[in-house]
Amino acid sequence: MHEWSLACALVRTAEEEAARRGASKVFEVSVSVGFLTGVVPELLERAYEMARQGTGLEGAPLRIEVEPVRARCGECGRESVFEGYALACPACGRPGMEVLSGGDILLRGLDLEVGGSA
Repeated sequence: MHEWSLACALVRTAEEEAARRGASKVFEVSVSVGFLTGVVPELLERAYEMARQGTGLEGAPLRIEVEPVRARCGECGRESVFEGYALACPACGRPGMEVLSGGDILLRGLDLEVGGSA
């Protein structure tokens, strides 16, 4: 399961960052999942729920933002946002656009308690 390995890596990275910042508690973990990654947000959330058990993230829910695909046409230069895999320029019809965003999974933020204050 692709989402399981991502959830485990996410928990590990979030715990390391929380420790690096001296956090005493993690309240929430926020991620951005690009549409082109093929990650199913519901499956990632379920995997995260299991992966966080017994860790410092046990009480921290996962907030997932799905990032649409943003691409630029190499022919006419138009930038467009897509909600699917058909990346043809809406202005000139050219296929094979340059993907600018929507292909990454990023840890966007951690809501932490550091030094006894939230």
